[in-house]
Amino acid sequence: MNEILTNEEIDTLLDMFRSEGGAVEPEPAPRAMPTAPAGDNGGRVISPIDLLKPNRLGREQIRGMERYFESAGKLLSATIGDKLRLDTRCDCVAVEQLRFGSWLDQLPGPVAIYVVQMEPFRLPVLFTASTSLLYGAVDRILGGSGKVTKVPKDFTLAEHTVAEALVGPCLDRICESLSEVVKLKWSFINRFCNPSMAQILPAQDVVVSVYFQAAGDFLIGDLRLVIPFASLEPLLDKFGRDSVARMEPGAMRDKLGATVRDMPIDLSVELGGANIRLRQLMDLQLGDVIPLTARVGQPATVPVMGKPKFTAHIGRIGNRFGVQVADVMGR
Repeated sequence: MNEILTNEEIDTLLDMFRSEGGAVEPEPAPRAMPTAPAGDNGGRVISPIDLLKPNRLGREQIRGMERYFESAGKLLSATIGDKLRLDTRCDCVAVEQLRFGSWLDQLPGPVAIYVVQMEPFRLPVLFTASTSLLYGAVDRILGGSGKVTKVPKDFTLAEHTVAEALVGPCLDRICESLSEVVKLKWSFINRFCNPSMAQILPAQDVVVSVYFQAAGDFLIGDLRLVIPFASLEPLLDKFGRDSVARMEPGAMRDKLGATVRDMPIDLSVELGGANIRLRQLMDLQLGDVIPLTARVGQPATVPVMGKPKFTAHIGRIGNRFGVQVADVMGR
């Protein structure tokens, strides 16, 4: 739980005391902001900036990232389930921006931490997994039930090696989900279980934190990915819009055509039409003739899925009727 109140929470508490008649010490008079010397900025007051609240990503960019990592969660579900032979679900539950120091303070323990180089990112990323989840996965991969009652604080070299049989494919799926934005190639730099060794960035640097939650029959835990903002900054315009919106008009024509090319459709030929009254319809007898609006030799209408698409001439193909397309309607 965060024990430090934000400015907004402090203002809310002060308002509550005022409304209840509580004694509140008078607020100190606001200190005047220094003004720029005449001739520098024209005497304008400099606005204060709260550097402790990162706001580098816009709402659309965050939402764009959520779409990609939600897709990654679906891929992770299939990968974890396949590796552990368990019905497992993995969901992306949060994508947020925060200071790296704040992320370290919120890091739950015990946890396995992997320092990963993801080229072309110039700064390393962190990938973490709950040790309860990872140790159960190791036991499962080695042929056990996966139901562990005691989880060690640290992993041996052999256990780390086995765990990478799951962590590696998980990183593959994350890179695959981002392939439309950037082609990533990952490699391990280091691995440990001590959070104090995870200080790969200055505490004030902004990072993007992605939180996945995995749950199976008896395994539950979380996976977390931390990407420095400096690595994502050149790619932000690609996250602002979805993949379809970024395409030029008509870019999906060939792919869409290949997808629907073999779809069955209904095609018919209308020789003509007529309007009659209901009593005439009820009085129809065998041999009665109904005059149509079409004239002899006039092209017939060919509807496709109920909508007129072609005009055609009626003819014969052997002992069967056929039509020869005369024109395309609706051009």
